[in-house]
Amino acid sequence: MKKNGFFRGAAIGFLLSIVVLITSTAFVDKYYYVDKKLLAIEAVINNYFVGDMDQAKMQEGIYKGFVAGVGDVYTNYYTPEEYQSFKEKSSGVYAGIGVQMTIDPSDNTILITEVFEGSPAQKAGIIAKDKIIKAGGKTITGDDFELVPKIVKGAPDTQINLTIYRSSEDKIYDFEITRQNVTYPSVVYRMLEDDLAYIKISQFEETTYDQFKKALTEIENKKAKGIVLDLRNNPGGLLHITEKIADELLPKVLIVSTRDKNGTVDEAYADENYTNIPIVVVVNGDSASASEVLSGALKDHNRAKLVGETTFGKGVVQSIVPLSDGSALKLTTAKYFTPSGICIQGIGIEPDYKVSLPIESMTRGRLEDQQDTQLQKAIEVIQKDIK
Repeated sequence: MKKNGFFRGAAIGFLLSIVVLITSTAFVDKYYYVDKKLLAIEAVINNYFVGDMDQAKMQEGIYKGFVAGVGDVYTNYYTPEEYQSFKEKSSGVYAGIGVQMTIDPSDNTILITEVFEGSPAQKAGIIAKDKIIKAGGKTITGDDFELVPKIVKGAPDTQINLTIYRSSEDKIYDFEITRQNVTYPSVVYRMLEDDLAYIKISQFEETTYDQFKKALTEIENKKAKGIVLDLRNNPGGLLHITEKIADELLPKVLIVSTRDKNGTVDEAYADENYTNIPIVVVVNGDSASASEVLSGALKDHNRAKLVGETTFGKGVVQSIVPLSDGSALKLTTAKYFTPSGICIQGIGIEPDYKVSLPIESMTRGRLEDQQDTQLQKAIEVIQKDIK
């Protein structure tokens, strides 16, 4: 595209990508004015800007700015690359080595916090608390944290070289790992003392229901007397997956209802088949959206007590609209209501037992069970319910 036609092309491209039928003269006049204004801005930039321009980024910026003008933090424009990343994350499957990472603030290194079971990293011999000091031949520190996932991920059956420092042995190891499709473990579970089960859901992705169903089956086989369901720091995810999980835990009752801009109401109900094991749910201020749908339904139907802190308060639903060039719009299309008829947008859900983690505990990262005051309170509550 010629430089002097860039903004005109961007404006026209925007209109074509949305694929609307223009039937209003006012609409045509409005975008003719926008096109003229973009040309004027382009002329100023061309005449006075000192430096290199990335026209592709500028064009995408037009779309992002236009959508941002809606004024809704949950309504966004995704570039093709961003949309592809969103789909990958929602699927729960990605091509990589199968690790979770964070920055170790003590020395600004990249610390592996979790190695997924059966992953290429586990098979190669990488363990939790290893530190990545080189990836793909590049020396990396905590300053490169945003870059590392892009280096580590890649097409299945391709190789990545990692250099690891293992502090427990004070040794450096080199690994050549073959990337494979890895399923993100959005559900983890284990048995606690006194025949109690612990299930943590970190996000609701396409694979989450199957993982949850497996966890539920196994704890039922182990004769669990109660379940501590941990939804802390769960930002939400796919509503239909959340509804399927709620269906496993609730009798034949309303799970959630949604209402769109036209007033159309859609209701989701559980069937009569469910586990009747007593439940306590642990939530905090970062339990949002779909995790609030689940915790709200369990609370409203007196199926579970909530322990922790008031939830985030996201009571709106987003839909994805793919566009013809591979980009997409994510926009708010409905409000949702708990079974009691409340939209928790900006309000959140109050726990039955308000418990905060001590500040010193929050700075430690992953807590041991005995240090986790919210978990300990949940165990205390569930033990009373099963006696």
